[in-house]
Amino acid sequence: MSEKIIKIKDEFIQEALDYARLSKNHLSNQHSFHKGSLDDKEHKMFQGKLGEKVFKQYMIDNNISFIEDESHYTEADQYDFCIFKYLIDVKTRTKEYHTRTLEMVKQFKNKPKDIYVSVKLNMVNFEGYIIGWFGKKDITRINRIENNGYLDNYVLYDKELRDIDTLKSSIRKKQEKYEF
Repeated sequence: MSEKIIKIKDEFIQEALDYARLSKNHLSNQHSFHKGSLDDKEHKMFQGKLGEKVFKQYMIDNNISFIEDESHYTEADQYDFCIFKYLIDVKTRTKEYHTRTLEMVKQFKNKPKDIYVSVKLNMVNFEGYIIGWFGKKDITRINRIENNGYLDNYVLYDKELRDIDTLKSSIRKKQEKYEF
């Protein structure tokens, strides 16, 4: 898998920070799996939003048209991005020992996305890279559920992720009939 480093623009960093600050008293309380204070939860939200900005910059750099979610900070978003009719969720990692991508079973059953993109974030340099992606059919095909003390999660390991260039290729060809 490619590890092309993507630098997050200052304006995107500010957008992520503003959203995290505004939302911490609203949405972050719903994510009780983030231990600690509201400030800790704000930091996790900030990291997640920065991961989204890595993918946003990737799409801009590759001339991929997209719609970015614009949900109000008091509301749970329905997706992170939309390309054609496909809903995309970005999963952000920050630690070297993170080697798998998780999607909560409950979330997948209630609000599945079509495409999941896994991003590795470097908080020191405000940059990251796309580890890979998978579709909702990959989740059901692999069907691996793990529970590490909070809730059941579908789990995909890095070796099971698809290279981001395969997604870019499908998007460029506008294969709207492709089922992720």
